[in-house]
Amino acid sequence: MPVEHELDLLENAVDSLNEALRKYQEGTKGDLRAYKFAILHFAHFVELLFKYYVTQSHPLLIYKDPFSKNIKKEKTIGLWEAVQFLKNEGKDVDPSFFSDMEWLKKLRNDIEHHKFTMNVAEVRRALGRLTQAVIDFNDTHADIDIYDHIDADTFKVFEELADEHKAELANAQREAAEESPDGDVYDCTICWSKNTAIRVGGKYICKFCGEEDPEIECCVCSEVIRKSEGIVWNDDHPPHIDYICESCDDRIKHM
Repeated sequence: MPVEHELDLLENAVDSLNEALRKYQEGTKGDLRAYKFAILHFAHFVELLFKYYVTQSHPLLIYKDPFSKNIKKEKTIGLWEAVQFLKNEGKDVDPSFFSDMEWLKKLRNDIEHHKFTMNVAEVRRALGRLTQAVIDFNDTHADIDIYDHIDADTFKVFEELADEHKAELANAQREAAEESPDGDVYDCTICWSKNTAIRVGGKYICKFCGEEDPEIECCVCSEVIRKSEGIVWNDDHPPHIDYICESCDDRIKHM
């Protein structure tokens, strides 16, 4: 007897989401090729999910011709048709969702039909924004608890993508690790983010807040320190300001 595997529309959607999350996770661990499959699975998830939302008004509305005599052979609507239907019902979608999905679907089509180039940082940011947009739409206009459909092994990465701050921080940490000229990453002493800064040409650049923190010399002991860690020693003659390190400042205070 042949073995069969069957998924309904929602099950098919979240199955693709979980596969996208697994591939995303592999990508964050260094397998950049895995992001290709994360894109394919995630685009499939979004399209099926929005078709599912349409079926909540009527199951036949996902077909291009719901009046067909042979409905099972009818083609189904696409993502943009599903989104337009939902808009016509008064369920607005965040405008940024459209630009992110256009970008994602173009990249998906390039992957499926031709050669492609992807910027890994852009992929991570876009998937994070899209995850947040889907959750926001679902919370406002639908009654699915997406978290209930996330597998145990993908739950952590889904939470990261669903939380804007966590997603941006994690992406900044990955970018720092990938772009560091000396292979080391540093804490940012301006925004206090962990492992988000790299040292380039005598300054520390944070991939999270974007601030640059130049190296300076303590005017007392000549130790090289970050400007953000220096203490102003003499600001009577701008634009030149002298800084001292914390150790020298403590020693002088206790003399």
